[in-house]
Formats: sequence, structure tokens, C-alpha cells
Amino acid sequence: MLALAPLLGLIPASGQDNPQKQTILFVCEHGSAKSVIAAAHFNRVAEQRSLPYRAIARGINPDAEVPQQVRVNLAKDGLEIASWKPQKIAEKDVQQAVRIVTFGCKVPFPERLTAGKLVDWQDVPSTNEDYQRARTMLVNKIDALIKTLMPKI
Repeated sequence: MLALAPLLGLIPASGQDNPQKQTILFVCEHGSAKSVIAAAHFNRVAEQRSLPYRAIARGINPDAEVPQQVRVNLAKDGLEIASWKPQKIAEKDVQQAVRIVTFGCKVPFPERLTAGKLVDWQDVPSTNEDYQRARTMLVNKIDALIKTLMPKI
């Protein structure tokens, strides 16, 4: 029976494993607002379009938690991030990412690790000052980013 398992679709046959999702890394200073909003919206779009990507949010100097304002506003968009906790960017995150999007901060790793992957969205306004404008700008930038990742979409 085990020999028939790949034929029955129970175990992937050699060389036919499901493709791994590639990581998009969003990085802001505190890992609790812009990067979280961007990652949540990116993951929604990627899931809706069945794209082979997933986003993670990281911070240079992470806050203890995601601010209530961010959680509430993302919930209004149907995005649940209750289990998300700001995390410090790690070298492994940078190495595994196919694209790194920063928000006016510098990734604390050698340029050789970020070469060809780095995009800076420093023009996104503060979420504290104008959440809706920041959100709209992020959603538009995510759409443009996805087009660069998947040019045939």
C-alpha cells in the first residue's frame, strides 16, 4: 500500500513536492505598524490570488506588542492578527526573503545579503498621523510589488 501512496496522492512522489512559498520581508523600525499592515494585506492578496508568496513583518527595535489602533483597523478590513507579536529581524529572515521592503530604516546586515532584494517605501506616512492614507498607500504599493513578482498577472 505504501508503494501505491504516491500514485494515490497520499504522499508526494519524488520531485513533485508542493512548491514552497517564497518569503516577502517587511521591516519597519518597531515591527508593529507599517510592516504588520503591509504583511497582513500582502498575505490576503497572495491567498486570494493563490500566489506562491507569504509575507512576514519584522522590526529593527521591536515594540512589545502591535498597537490597538493597528489591530482594530486591520480587523475592519477582515484581517486577524491577534496572534502576531513584533519580532526582531534576524539574519535568517533576510537570507530567506526574495524581496525585502523597508520603511525608511536600515537593515542591520551586510549589503551582500540584501543585494537585489531591497526596496524602501520611506514615503508611507505614519499610521499614527493618518492611518487611512498610510493603509491606502500600502495597498497600492503591494499591488505594484505583486506585479513585479508575478509579471504575468
